[in-house]
Amino acid sequence: VFLWNMDKYTMIRKLEGHHHDVVACDFSPDGALLATASYDTRVYIWDPHTGHIVMEFGHLFPPPTPIFAGGANDRWVRSVSFSHDGLHVASLADDKMVRFWRIDEDYPVQVAPLSNGLCCAFSTDGSVLAAGTHDGSVYFWATPRQVPSLQHLCRMSIRRVMPTQEVQELPIPSKVLEFLSYRL
Repeated sequence: VFLWNMDKYTMIRKLEGHHHDVVACDFSPDGALLATASYDTRVYIWDPHTGHIVMEFGHLFPPPTPIFAGGANDRWVRSVSFSHDGLHVASLADDKMVRFWRIDEDYPVQVAPLSNGLCCAFSTDGSVLAAGTHDGSVYFWATPRQVPSLQHLCRMSIRRVMPTQEVQELPIPSKVLEFLSYRL
C-alpha cells in the first residue's frame, strides 16, 4: 500500500505487511487509521502516520504462512469499510460471510451469510451496511447500534487534527497516549 501526499503528488510511505494483493482500503472517519483488505485472508488496521499495523482481523485461523497466503482462495477478503463511528469495520470474503468487527475486539461481533460478495459500505449514519455481489445484487443489514464513549469521541476529535507523531509528543500519561494512538 502506498500513501501519497496529494498536495505535492509525492509518496509519503509504503505500508508493508500483507502477503498477497491488497484489494480494498478505507480510512477511519478521523483519518487516524487505515483498514486494508487482502487476498491473504487478513484485514489490517494501520496507523498511516507511522506505518505500523495496529490490529489484525483474520478470516482464516490460524493465518496462512506467507508461502501459502495465496492458496486460501475461499477466504480471500474482497472489501473493507469503516463505519462513521470509527469503532466498527465491516469486511466480506469469499467464504460467503460478511463480518462486522469492533476495532477493540479480536473477533467479529456479528457475522452474516453472503454469497459472491464483492464490496461493502456503510450508510452515512452507520445504521446500514450495504454489500454488492458479483451478480449485481445488493444486500442490506441493520448494523448493531452503539453509543460511542465520550473517550472515543474525544480521541476522534483529537486525531482529526493531530497525526500520531504530534500525539506522541503530548505531555500526558502513557496510558492516555496509547489510547489516543489506538493501541488500547
